[in-house]
Formats: sequence, C-alpha cells, structure tokens
Amino acid sequence: MSIIEFIILAIALSFEALIVMHGCASKSNIRLTKGLAESAIIALESSALLIIGMWIGNLLRFTPESLGESSTRDLLTDSDNLVCLALMIFVALRLMFRTGSKKHKAPSYDISRFGTAVLLGIAVGINSLLVGLGLGFRIDAGDNIWRAAVPLFVITTIFALLGVMLGRQQKDLRSRRYALVAALFILAFALKGAIWG
Repeated sequence: MSIIEFIILAIALSFEALIVMHGCASKSNIRLTKGLAESAIIALESSALLIIGMWIGNLLRFTPESLGESSTRDLLTDSDNLVCLALMIFVALRLMFRTGSKKHKAPSYDISRFGTAVLLGIAVGINSLLVGLGLGFRIDAGDNIWRAAVPLFVITTIFALLGVMLGRQQKDLRSRRYALVAALFILAFALKGAIWG
C-alpha cells in the first residue's frame, strides 16, 4: 500500500475525532493548549489501536507463509481480502448509522480532565482497531507499521484540535455530512483493495 492510501484512510478515521471533540469543547471551557494535549492523546491511542489491530490481523490471517505459490494460497488470500472488505464495510456502516444519523447528538463530556480524554481516545479508536484488523489480513504489519500509524497520529491530532477550536467558538458542525464522507472514503478504500489488491 502507498503512503497516499494510508493518508486517505487516516483522514477518514479522523473525522470521528473532529465530531467528538467539537461536541465536547462546545459544552466545556477548555484552553487551546490543553485541547492540543488532549487531541494528541486521542491521536496516540487511535494510532496504537490501529497497530494492535494490524498485528492481530497478521496473526489471524488465513494464508501461511509456508504455502509458497499454490492454488490453495490464492484461495486463502481471497479469503483474507474478503475479511478485510467485510471489516471495512462494517466500520463504514458504523460511522453512517451511529455518527451520521439524524438523531445523533454530539457528546458533551467534560474534557477539562485528561482521564476523560483517555477514555474518549479508546472510544474513538475502536474504528481504528477494526480497520487495523482488516488491514492485518491484507498487508504485513511489520513493513507498514510506520506508514500506517504516523499519518493517523498527525491527521487525528489536527482534526481533533480543529474540533476543539470550532467547539470553543460555538461554530456549527455538520457531523452527518462528515460521517458520510468518512464512510465513503473507507468504502472506496475497501473496494479498491478487494478489486485491485
């Protein structure tokens, strides 16, 4: 996978951090420097969960390295790609129906404490864990760990901080639109991987 693909995936996964941090910052008084620190915490947890997911996916992969070139290997590789596709579709649907639904209300957790940011990071990082699990079925974690984790950390930090800034200014955020864009990015990524490998 190219670095551009990882960047597109990181953008899609970062939209939830933007939505969550916007909702929290609009309800609590938080300094921008603290918002930056909490954004970095959330981004670090998302990146860590992505890496964990990739390693677990590598362990659960159907295709053993010992098969070499064979029709059995091709069949198992197809199974790995289908598992990846299914997990990506699940994450996209989760984003659309949870964050992108009309009834969705922005969370209003008190993010003035770092403990809350740590818990939010885990909640936001669930999608990263699932996407990492899917990627682990398709690609080798050892070769791609930094190309996957670094863009996610940087982009999630920026998006989460942007959410804090917009929330502090009480700017309106069309969370449904952002969730749908994120879901479309993930679906496009998944279909590209399933069709072109």
